[in-house]
Amino acid sequence: MRLAHHPALLRIPAAGALFAGIVCGTLPAVTDGGSIALAVVAAALISAAGSLLFGRRMATVFAVGALLGICSMEGHRLCAQFSGNYERELPPRSCGGTAELRIIDPRISELPGIVPPSLIRAQVRRIRLTGETQFRDVSGILYLKLPKESPPRLRCGDLLTAQGVFSLPAEGGAILRAEADASTRLEPMRNFAAYLAGRGATRVFRMREGAVTGWSPGVIGRICIVRDRLLERALRGMENERIRNLASALFFGTSGGVDPSSRSRLIETGTIHLYSVSGMHVAMLAAVLLIFLRPLPLRLRYLTLAGALLLYTLSTGANAPAMRAFWMIGLWCLCRSALLYIPALHALLLAGGILILSEPYLMLDMGFQYSFVITAILILAGERFDQLSELFGEEFRYMPASPFKQRREKHLRRAWALLFAVGACLAAFLGGVGISVYNQGLLLPGSVLANLALMPVVGILFPVLFFKLAAGAVWSGFDLVGAKLLEWSFRFMEGVTGIAAAGFERIPAIRPALPEIVLFYAALFVLLGTRRQSPARIAAALLILLPASWIVRAELHPAALFVAAGEGERNPAVVLHDPAADYTIAVNADGFETVAAAADFLLKRGATRIDRLHFTAARTGNLSALTQYTSRLPVGMVSVPELDRYSRTFRKRLAEELPDSPPAVRTGGDGGTVEIFPQKNGFELVYLNPCTTFPIRLLLENTDSGCLVTLRQPGKPEIRRQLRNSSVPEVWEHEFR
Repeated sequence: MRLAHHPALLRIPAAGALFAGIVCGTLPAVTDGGSIALAVVAAALISAAGSLLFGRRMATVFAVGALLGICSMEGHRLCAQFSGNYERELPPRSCGGTAELRIIDPRISELPGIVPPSLIRAQVRRIRLTGETQFRDVSGILYLKLPKESPPRLRCGDLLTAQGVFSLPAEGGAILRAEADASTRLEPMRNFAAYLAGRGATRVFRMREGAVTGWSPGVIGRICIVRDRLLERALRGMENERIRNLASALFFGTSGGVDPSSRSRLIETGTIHLYSVSGMHVAMLAAVLLIFLRPLPLRLRYLTLAGALLLYTLSTGANAPAMRAFWMIGLWCLCRSALLYIPALHALLLAGGILILSEPYLMLDMGFQYSFVITAILILAGERFDQLSELFGEEFRYMPASPFKQRREKHLRRAWALLFAVGACLAAFLGGVGISVYNQGLLLPGSVLANLALMPVVGILFPVLFFKLAAGAVWSGFDLVGAKLLEWSFRFMEGVTGIAAAGFERIPAIRPALPEIVLFYAALFVLLGTRRQSPARIAAALLILLPASWIVRAELHPAALFVAAGEGERNPAVVLHDPAADYTIAVNADGFETVAAAADFLLKRGATRIDRLHFTAARTGNLSALTQYTSRLPVGMVSVPELDRYSRTFRKRLAEELPDSPPAVRTGGDGGTVEIFPQKNGFELVYLNPCTTFPIRLLLENTDSGCLVTLRQPGKPEIRRQLRNSSVPEVWEHEFR
């Protein structure tokens, strides 16, 4: 009896209503800081509207989902309140102390040379604040930041006693000072607090010193022991340290091994997802395992597959995309073993609902959004592709068997395989473009070709790995052959990403409003899901007009100046974006919040790079927040005053931050376009726009009450703004109209 004739576990509309209810039950509380009452009211109103539009049955399913979401939020709140969570014992600010931790991050490997992640997940057992004599028993999750100098070697399950700072992530954003008394809170594009909340944590512990006091591996720790043995076998024979770390990151999720230069190149080509264990990796592993498990009986085969994927997902850190894939494949395996049919979209909706119930704040996580939306787009595109292939292959059903028919079928299969690969990459690009532009300011059409070129290579990596592990255990020669194949594959991937990064640049696009993103994705789902021509044409027109408007609006922006100040004694962050001249400059990279606000300003306006980064002094302090620029925008040239014997650390840090193309260090300006003149209590910036023939003079002076900004333009009145010193940076924006 064919499996497709067996009943489905649940109908698709019911699965969609259940998922929508879970989202509506949790989203208001998540976005409103935990307001359960707001979630109840919103769910009740939407349920009443659903009963009128879709009938009582779907409204009932939706209400059940909303109730589950509300119960999940309330359960998480009560658990944090009554389980002795460490956050209740700490003041509402960053503070020093001592913590007894248990490392529970599987992304750490005890193999030598494998770089750990920058933030390590840890379980808090006991804490003692500075000045206290007694430890307090607590619980909860935080992320550990190791010291740069002599960090301890850790493994999953280690017990660590460490001294440091319980750092509370800043809310982010800045105060926009438009007039003397008018101010607006700017929304940050990066919200580190939401990132931690999506992983069940609230703080980062910045360790100063500490020591490992024991080992309590637990289940995950013992899984990691087996994982490390497989990793050691997988990397045996590879001599290049960088490729060893890349292979470890791709196969086993040790994400700390991707060096900054490789990471920036992967981001610029839209291929960073290849080196973070995601749903694609879990699906490829499932396909390979299913071949090896074919001799087993049907039920045992699929239950074994689900168990093996669970172990792999846990050993790689169990991030949201990997867990989404595991739940999808796991549900499929359970249904196959029970002779039930489950559509792919149905499995995706149930998997998304399970993840949201387990951790509601995942809805705000960009990785979860990417994984869920792109997978849904690929499923709908695959169904539409199947319908088209059935239509175009109809003629072969009526043709008699002949060599001509065989040749035609062979050519058609090749053409359809190529068309499917291109369509899948294009669909994935469209599925992620809205999220990328809104959250990162990235529009990378070259990622379609880069992923298309890399997918065949990535598809053979897991079979090569299995060959190396299995055949290498029989004869060491096979082990060496497998190592060389993996090295060649990774070198080819690096070559492709290098060519793509050099040949395809970002396209400038403004950050659209949230309703535009919702309309974009609604049009995309309508285009792939409807069979009626009129809605499909309207949706296709929107999919063309919306991105085109984002690009055109970025080009039509007038030149703008941005100044952010207020973080103590740090230098203000200054950026000037001139779309007409296709030129962007920045001054100094001192101050985490001010530089983050400056980077947000450029990305929201559609800037694709920083052409020149100026420093008023060649001192290390001016580089303290440089990663806020380099991790989000390519930096071209660097201009600094004349170097002296105190600039050695500055040069070293600059080379570390920009390792691929160390910038040319020059004195003075850059041919007359920009000049920096140091002043007694600040500096003056002169910018000569080639399109205007008159200079813009910007003077910044540090005073007792803050930063005084003076803008002078010939023929226009002088503009003065005072940015006050405060814990939240103040911002002044000015457009040259």
